Amino acid sequence: MMTDKEAQAFMQKVDSSAPFWQELHSEDRPTIKIQGRDVPRCLYNLMVTRRDVNLYLHGLKPHRGWKIGDVKAYFGLKGGKQKVADAINTMHSEFMGRFNEQNDEETTKN
Repeated sequence: MMTDKEAQAFMQKVDSSAPFWQELHSEDRPTIKIQGRDVPRCLYNLMVTRRDVNLYLHGLKPHRGWKIGDVKAYFGLKGGKQKVADAINTMHSEFMGRFNEQNDEETTKN
């Protein structure tokens, strides 16, 4: 997990008005049911994008219409493919770690 200082430094590098961040902080964000758990759609997009960006980093295009520019616009990122991949992987480990901890707490309460 990132420290508060690291998280602040990371957030200064991204555009917080990007669709991902708007949906993440929205109270009525859409969810998708995955293995019986409600997962915010923005986190599902993060999971799928992590896969796609790592494929792209190794020279494969996930599908014909896929563009790294779309990823940058959705997540509010800048830079080359390595920088984008690093940012997506960092976001994935951070948010999925928090999401799993949150669900573990809810499971132990029930």
